[in-house]
Amino acid sequence: MEEIVYFDLATERVVILKEFVKTERTYKLFCRRITEHDWQLYFAGIVVTAEQDGKTRINTIDVLTPRLALAESVLMNAEGYRVAGGAQLTEIPGWQKKIPLAHRQKLGETLANVRPSRAEDDELVIYPEGEVVLLDADFSGYQYEDSEGNLRWAMRKIVGLKHVFSTPSEEQHRRYTRESSRSRVVGGSRTGKTIYQGSQPLLAKLYDELVISVEGYAVNGVPLTNDRNAIVREMDMMHKVMAAQELFQPQDTSTLAGGDEE
Repeated sequence: MEEIVYFDLATERVVILKEFVKTERTYKLFCRRITEHDWQLYFAGIVVTAEQDGKTRINTIDVLTPRLALAESVLMNAEGYRVAGGAQLTEIPGWQKKIPLAHRQKLGETLANVRPSRAEDDELVIYPEGEVVLLDADFSGYQYEDSEGNLRWAMRKIVGLKHVFSTPSEEQHRRYTRESSRSRVVGGSRTGKTIYQGSQPLLAKLYDELVISVEGYAVNGVPLTNDRNAIVREMDMMHKVMAAQELFQPQDTSTLAGGDEE
């Protein structure tokens, strides 16, 4: 029987990075649990603006800065790096910022990489109990034995994390539409800057209001199922946001059926 692998929301995560120069090098980045406060800072740090400079419109999107801040704030330990002089990396003041920039960028990207599931279903299924959203996410590193008997490291990706929701009301749809379309204009008509406000905090609240049950998650080895209070309390905020985003603004996978024109 195949072992069930859960996305454990409470355990330390290890992100495995590999580089191939002359030989293969493996780096392990150990991260504490990401809190709701961490994610609030992350979402608040995302900048999306459109600025008018005469006849030129300049669009700016910055997700890199909050990704770096997230990576540096949750890093607890790192292995695989050599420090000149033989010192221990974690004994250097501000050691998190000594990790190569490309590695910190990849770490932040990995931690935030929660997305609608690409798991393919044979057919669209209607669930009587509500609406279902599936997510995929990068979880943590694990060891395995290759064909030659060598122990190797790889990242575990968990597919089809299930969230079951009550069907949103008209008022909840209205709240989301209003929040997701909000913007703020600074300056005059010729040099004005439009700042787009993120809807992530509202999406997390809507998740809490609507969630019925989940599958594929655990807390310290204990599966989360249909205990709404535990789900609301324990669920990672990024997973809440992405699941609610897919509920209120799903990916469009349908097309108009073609046919002979009359």
